[in-house]
Amino acid sequence: MTAVLILLVTVAVSGVIGRFVTRVPQPLVQVALGAALGWASGVPIVLNPDLFLLVFIPPLLFLDAWRFPATELRRLGGIILTLAVGLVVFTVVGAGHVIHWLLPAVPLSTAFALAAVLSPTDAVAVSGMTGGGGGMPRRLKHILEGEALLNDASGLVCLQFAVTAALTGTFSIGAATAAFLWAAGGGLLVGLVVVAAVRLAQGWIVRARGDSPGATILTMLLVPFAAYLAAEHLDMSGILAAVAAGMTLNLLPLEEAGEVATRLQGTAVGDMIQFTLNGVIFVLLGWQLPGILVQAPMIAMQAGAPHTGPMETQVSLGWLGLHVLIICGALMGLRVVWVWLSLAIGRALGRRRGRGRPGGPSGSTLRLINVTAVAGVRGAVTLAGVLSLPQWLREGVPFPGRDVAIFLASGVILVSLLLASLALPWLLRGLNMPEEDAAVEEERVAEAALARAALRRLEQAHHAVSPAASEADLYTEAALRLMEFYRRQVEDPDMPVDALAQNRRRLAIEAELRLVAVRAKRDELARLHRIHAISEETWRRMMHSLDMMEASLGRSRVL
Repeated sequence: MTAVLILLVTVAVSGVIGRFVTRVPQPLVQVALGAALGWASGVPIVLNPDLFLLVFIPPLLFLDAWRFPATELRRLGGIILTLAVGLVVFTVVGAGHVIHWLLPAVPLSTAFALAAVLSPTDAVAVSGMTGGGGGMPRRLKHILEGEALLNDASGLVCLQFAVTAALTGTFSIGAATAAFLWAAGGGLLVGLVVVAAVRLAQGWIVRARGDSPGATILTMLLVPFAAYLAAEHLDMSGILAAVAAGMTLNLLPLEEAGEVATRLQGTAVGDMIQFTLNGVIFVLLGWQLPGILVQAPMIAMQAGAPHTGPMETQVSLGWLGLHVLIICGALMGLRVVWVWLSLAIGRALGRRRGRGRPGGPSGSTLRLINVTAVAGVRGAVTLAGVLSLPQWLREGVPFPGRDVAIFLASGVILVSLLLASLALPWLLRGLNMPEEDAAVEEERVAEAALARAALRRLEQAHHAVSPAASEADLYTEAALRLMEFYRRQVEDPDMPVDALAQNRRRLAIEAELRLVAVRAKRDELARLHRIHAISEETWRRMMHSLDMMEASLGRSRVL
């Protein structure tokens, strides 16, 4: 329990440090804090692999799937699937053979298991290095996030097959294919059924007794664990079940007006849990580093490293570090080859259909390939996967190469984080992607359609409602002002960007002034509460109303 509290406090401290040290990626800050704690305490943290996988992976994948824009997944689904499935298999096979060639003492099954945990990428870490993704083209950002969402599942499914091969000593392609189809299809179905059942039950309860944000949010947080455990009990993929649950919930948004509080609070709770779980994983990585470095000579011996003489530790560390760099280079090379082949095939198919561009890849395309390669950062899921490797085989023999795999995976995570933090800002400077202009035009057309819908609803409300005589003038003035604003957007769909930005800025200023007024109300409400001029119940009810109003105005100011 004490260790859990220390981890949570460390994650909170890393969040405070990240506000001041903005140029250093937060995962690196968390790793450094964890390493300091591990070195100062000298007490290693022994993790139960199955419990570690259960606690961290389902909620992280569920939240990622829940928040990913479903429209982008449909539009970019082909590209995302080639990276999330094809590239994962390509990486497992290619990097697995590279690792086994580098470390002959490590069995091929362990090499494939290590390659499987190294295949998933971490879009959260990449987003943190690019200022929340602000320096990255929107389409590329969605592609990388979609890849990270789905390759977590495919990579960890490959890990399960590799571990099974190591435990049983046999591997059959036909049996593995059948098992994969059963695990993947069944996992997706279980996730969908669990969310559908929960939403039906919640909908009935809300209609019968009203909404309770706390109970609703807690139920949704338990959904990934329920889907994961149910799928695993049926020998299906609990990982894909958690992803399917998140995507299903994404397609079934909360739209009822009475659930506004649930959406706002659920978003805040989801942000907190995602930040906490990712932070704890990186702190745990740092905590393991001092012990891993101390055991480096023994790990090098297990890997078959030549180390003799008085410089044994230095040679071992240098030898292992060199292999970490080689594996990182192999992973980047595999990504470059796969992305280049995908673009070449797509360009060839486009030319056959009469839509391709003549000539080879441009300088922007080559830089895009480099960005995609460098952005393949390994993070929380990689660490969770490698720590989930069993410690023992069934016959009681230690799992072969487990310590070597943990060392190499930890090194690859650190090197990929450092490389991305240094290279990504430079590679992204001035980078544009095709279809970015089309996205802008799409947004402009959508805004005009939304304005027409708002105008129709306002006109209906204006004619249908008969306000009191004392409010008739106010109601008419407000309605006419809003209708005039939306009518301008409808009559001028090609409104210049400057004029559209000016309208948005006007609304943002109005929201900011309203926000000042709301905060003044809160200060006065706090004063009344301090002098006991209002009851505790009245204070809580009015404070909640002001919080909801401020949250809404804060979003308007950002937009």
